[in-house]
Amino acid sequence: MVDVISHAVIGSIKLSVKLILIIVPLMVAYEFLENSKIFNKILDALYILLKPLGFSKQASISMLTGIFLGITYGSGILLSQSDKGKLTKIDILLSAVYLSMCHAVIEDTLVFVVIGGNGFYILITRLIIATTMTYLFYLYFKDRLNKA
Repeated sequence: MVDVISHAVIGSIKLSVKLILIIVPLMVAYEFLENSKIFNKILDALYILLKPLGFSKQASISMLTGIFLGITYGSGILLSQSDKGKLTKIDILLSAVYLSMCHAVIEDTLVFVVIGGNGFYILITRLIIATTMTYLFYLYFKDRLNKA
């Protein structure tokens, strides 16, 4: 019994260390990136990809944050921009749809790789499903939300 508990505790500690080694560098990199000139160029490049899905340019920052850092950070920025009136209703809906299916892509993928998953298949599957569903939501709701 003690062996089982000690094995579980050691395994949990090892996994926690691996997760910390993944998450902390990502957060530090984001903080540096956010305050650099390259950040706006990245947002412009992301907008090129987001525009066909129905997003406005203003949604790029919350999408970038959510995709790479997670739904908590992305939704925080989404709510902040929404409160300031910078996002349309369709931006809010599409961001919620996309980020609910595809958030923290680097972090989550690496976490699953650490426990034995195939990172390529996990990442590609998430991107395809999120993009497809977001586009379908855009097609269905674009006229309805613009009239509201």
